[in-house]
Amino acid sequence: MNKSQIVIGINANHADSSACILINGKLIAAVEEERINRIKHFSGYPIQAINECLNLANINQNQITDIAFNTKPLKNLIPKTLFLLKNYTFKDNNLIKRFKKKIDIKKILFDEFKLNKDIRFHYIEHHLAHLASAFFPSNFDKAYGLSIDGSGDFVTLALAKCENNKIEILKRVYFPDSLGIFYHAMTQFLGFKNYGDEYKIMGLAAYGKPIYFNKLKDNLFQYNKNDFFQLNLKYFNHHKSNFKYIADEYLIIDQIYNKELTNLFQKEIKESSGTDQFTKDFAASAQAIYEFFLEKILDKLLISKFSKNIIYAGGCALNSSANRLLLDKKKFDKVHIPFAPGDNGGALGAAFIVATKANFKLTNTTSPYLGAEFKNEYIDKILNNEIYKDKINYKFIEDDEKLFKQTATLISEGNVVGWFQGKMEFGPRSLGNRSILADPRNPNMKSIINTKIKRRESFRPFAPSVLDEYQAEWFESNFDSPYMSSLARVKETKKSIIPAVTHFDGTARFQTVKKSTNARFASLIKHFYLLTKVPILLNTSFNENEPIVMKPEEALECILRTDMDAVIINNFLIRKK
Repeated sequence: MNKSQIVIGINANHADSSACILINGKLIAAVEEERINRIKHFSGYPIQAINECLNLANINQNQITDIAFNTKPLKNLIPKTLFLLKNYTFKDNNLIKRFKKKIDIKKILFDEFKLNKDIRFHYIEHHLAHLASAFFPSNFDKAYGLSIDGSGDFVTLALAKCENNKIEILKRVYFPDSLGIFYHAMTQFLGFKNYGDEYKIMGLAAYGKPIYFNKLKDNLFQYNKNDFFQLNLKYFNHHKSNFKYIADEYLIIDQIYNKELTNLFQKEIKESSGTDQFTKDFAASAQAIYEFFLEKILDKLLISKFSKNIIYAGGCALNSSANRLLLDKKKFDKVHIPFAPGDNGGALGAAFIVATKANFKLTNTTSPYLGAEFKNEYIDKILNNEIYKDKINYKFIEDDEKLFKQTATLISEGNVVGWFQGKMEFGPRSLGNRSILADPRNPNMKSIINTKIKRRESFRPFAPSVLDEYQAEWFESNFDSPYMSSLARVKETKKSIIPAVTHFDGTARFQTVKKSTNARFASLIKHFYLLTKVPILLNTSFNENEPIVMKPEEALECILRTDMDAVIINNFLIRKK
């Protein structure tokens, strides 16, 4: 019989620091540090997230038996050392500083927590953790594994065979060759300088044509028969010894591209002066380049005919436009992309590996609802606090069906509402518990939310959340997409009905909603359907240029500083005075 095991999984010194807790193989809680400290993409040590996980699991610090990190600093030493000797000086070397921070984390944890002296520490290779975060929740007996990101443990892409409880990495592509870094560089080149802005290129790409595809491919990539791709480093800075990638309180990343790229497109930039057509066409071209190499990778993967299933993780798995390539039935029968494929989900993957090695059966690995929830007594106290009571009106609607009907009616009348229910989601997307919801039929709704609430670029689309039993009627996809993992084409006859969630190119990044996984959200959509004959709500994250709200106080602050019409927290319907 297995001894009791309590595992803390940690992602630190990468973007989106996070922690999770598993008890005897059951995933109990997972939280990103940014949700607590309100620093977007926080990349330091997730001390508060660890404490939050312990509180949610009702576990004391000294009960932890294992800590798993989604990094193994001593892995891939040969290519890492060769690269350092060739490219780096050891004076003021940022790569060495990052290596030291990863090694120091054990000491930091002993300083911050009262840990049992017998605690076991596990260093899990970065991409192995990514693969585990996707494979174990998939319930596939066997599958190809694919992980693509910027870089982790000096690897930017990993291909694997996954079978039973084993993941065997067959192929690695090493830094500095990286599709993730290429895409990030193109994002910076178009003026989107913040980490995580890559999704803006995805949204913008629909408005352009990939007319610069060949120019990018022929100049920014070199061809190596032994690899899937090789960057022409003439156009990049990330391999240089003075390049800064500082994963600390604030993630600082230097400019990845250099003046050679600007010179390459100088003529096109000059000719398009005063218009944004170059930006649109360049975004479309960068997206097409990424999809070209992804398809090349997938085709090579299938040569061995090991499986007709695939699991996919790493930050690049958030490219929902490209993910349609995996859904091609000629390639794969089944696809699984987890709810947190990026570095935050690496905490889960690392913990999953430790639990499975101890022969625990993993459970509760498919639900993203892993964070804090709040009781009505707490919410009532907040609403009557001096800070808020003179600024808001509220009523408590005890009957759930009445609450769903009133909320659906509000939305159908053109109101934008915050929907704050149950446990907070883990991962980058609001999936019906910390969401802003609106009527997808309203052709002006996209503009209303972008300008009055989200205060973001007008070209960025919004997602539809659709009841699973109606998905096939509205979208040309049979893919079960509970985590908004892929785009689908909106059916031709439906586009005019839901303009607020239909992107410029006729696609939508949809969420499949099931009563079995989120009963309250499904019931709300059902009531909206009864009123409108549309089984879909516009769903965007509950925030305004900040991390997704975690606490009721943050939801209230959001409605007070924006033009949101109402917030529903549990059974409280709240409006501004």
